[in-house]
Amino acid sequence: MLERNEVDLKIIRGLCANGIPFNVLRNPQFLEMVSAIKKAPDGYKPPSSEKARTTLLDACVRDVEKELAPVKDTWYTQGVSIVSDGWTNVKHNPLINVLAVNSRGAMFMHAGDFLGIEKKAGVIAKYLIDAIETVGSSNVLQVVTDNAANCKKAGEEIEKVYKHIFWSPCCVHTLNLIFKDLGNEFYWQNDTYKKGKAIVKYFLNHTHALSIFRENSRLELLKVAKTRFASHYILLRRLLDCREALATTIVLNSWRDWMKSGDEMARTEGANITETIKDEEFWESVENILAITKPIFLLIKFCDGEGLKMGEIYEKMDNMVGEIKDVMKDNKYAGYFEEINQIVLARWDKMSIPLHCLAHALNPRFYDKHYLQKLAPCDVKRKAPNLDVEVSDGVIEAFKKIGEDEEERSMLRAQFATFHMKKGIFSRSAAQADAVTMDAVDWWGTYGSETPELAEVAKKVLSQPISSSSAERNWSTYSYIHNVKRNRLNCNRADKLVFIHSNIRLQSRFLESYKSGPHKKWDMNPESTYIEGSSAQLEEMVWEDLVEEDVDNGKGKRARLD
Repeated sequence: MLERNEVDLKIIRGLCANGIPFNVLRNPQFLEMVSAIKKAPDGYKPPSSEKARTTLLDACVRDVEKELAPVKDTWYTQGVSIVSDGWTNVKHNPLINVLAVNSRGAMFMHAGDFLGIEKKAGVIAKYLIDAIETVGSSNVLQVVTDNAANCKKAGEEIEKVYKHIFWSPCCVHTLNLIFKDLGNEFYWQNDTYKKGKAIVKYFLNHTHALSIFRENSRLELLKVAKTRFASHYILLRRLLDCREALATTIVLNSWRDWMKSGDEMARTEGANITETIKDEEFWESVENILAITKPIFLLIKFCDGEGLKMGEIYEKMDNMVGEIKDVMKDNKYAGYFEEINQIVLARWDKMSIPLHCLAHALNPRFYDKHYLQKLAPCDVKRKAPNLDVEVSDGVIEAFKKIGEDEEERSMLRAQFATFHMKKGIFSRSAAQADAVTMDAVDWWGTYGSETPELAEVAKKVLSQPISSSSAERNWSTYSYIHNVKRNRLNCNRADKLVFIHSNIRLQSRFLESYKSGPHKKWDMNPESTYIEGSSAQLEEMVWEDLVEEDVDNGKGKRARLD
């Protein structure tokens, strides 16, 4: 026991001396390393740092590449999207990353250094075309980037080269811009947000005030970064949750005593904050704004999450518009509905592409008679996708791009008719029952035998992502590896380290040991309270306090989160 304690102590000293989080002890790779050392020959010495960062690093990259073979195999059956995003590293080098994404997950490929290169549309297009050729152009259905003008132009250039590939703007970016549009358009939203932000800023900038507040609240105030999606909603929602604690704080003697002891500026700011917290009109405005923007926030969280989203986004967007209209009937700002509706629809027009319509039309759940009998938000009667003119036009446009010639397009349209009219195997009760309960991709794999070409298209289309969130989250990994302390890393070596780090995590997601047991979600730090964490961290640690799960209420309102 004494010997074991000594070894444990040496491990802790090693972790502390190198600033390595204790969470690494949950990492199965760390335990594999310890096991390998135990089995090492007598007299074994660890490799030198020079060998580790050169030949061994290259060998590790090759090893991880081999292990990614099962992920790459899905590119042929499910297709893949090239997802890309830009960033500036700690050395102020502009980088653009490339990930290959489908329902199997997001595989990091590489990040290119664009130092001294103007990021024009043609340059970006060539960079992404090289990635498409690496993956295999026949496997690629879609290129997803952010909504910048040069990225949009690059997408158009790619569509000219590859007739079957769609360029898609990031749905999360587009939806998030609705918050910006609302803030710019309506003074009442902007003023309320500024007042709420001032309250948070005051408490977080004055430690004594924060200490008094924390004695009365189980929740922390959230100061959300500008880059965080739906920051307006997040800040105001947490502020509303903390309203009672804030009201209690400002009536305490300790608060009054502290206010009197501060300098003139602190006293003035404190008095303004106190008045805002007491202001019933301010809190009424917060509640009404949250009610209006909650459907947008929930859809952002849906789009920002992982999993199969392509077959759901069109219906979710349609429902969101109805939900906002429903909420605004009894809202303080009901008179502004038409302006808000125009803003939302304008962003939807910029976001929607024929691929979304095709995915919606190929989702068997939306043809279920019980689903169609339920009223949509605002008591609107639902209709099957093939009866929607906009969707039907999108389906025809998508088939034009996907089909190599008119004969193939005609065949796809004929098979689509067989599907939505429920002929042949699609008429069976088992197929119709499973359409509601089974994953759409699995459903097509089970019942698509009579329409093999359409089934192949359906499985590929429904497996694609709808946002560039995976590429953006990759920068968190990149900044973790290439940080201020390791700013001498060149881009090539940092790229290799990120490749290994990201793709080992990708592979682990499909292991049972990651879902349960001592290694459950080993790559998430349970001690982290930062809202800048990974998507999965936010899901488990932050959003649970921000949003109550909505239940399907018979009007098609199905809130799902990231």
